[in-house]
This record gives sequence, C-alpha cells and structure tokens, in this order.
Amino acid sequence: MGNLILFDVQDISKKLKLNPVTVMRFFRTGRLKGRKMGKRWYLTEEALRDYFKEPGSSQKARPKP
Repeated sequence: MGNLILFDVQDISKKLKLNPVTVMRFFRTGRLKGRKMGKRWYLTEEALRDYFKEPGSSQKARPKP
C-alpha cells in the first residue's frame, strides 16, 4: 500500500472546520468517498484531493466563520 494516508471523521472535521456530524453526512450522501471500517469512516488523502477537484466543491462545504 505504500504511503497510504487515512483521515477519520475527527481529522477531516478539523481540517475543513466542519462539525463531525456534517462530515458523517457527507460520507453517507457520497459527497466524500470514504470507507467504513467497523464503526468508523476513513478517507484517503487522494479522495480528499479529489473532493476539492470536483466542480462546486466549495459550495458543498462552507466552514463556519
């Protein structure tokens, strides 16, 4: 797997300044392409980059001021 970097919900919520509940909703609705292992969701660094490459991704998540 090489240099596989995984982020969990807490990591993503801190990086994007979003509530963890919002991050979970993004996983459930497919806005973030992650995998659920056990009870926890994970996202690869590549999938996080892909999220920001999508047109309109800045409209999908608006961090709180």
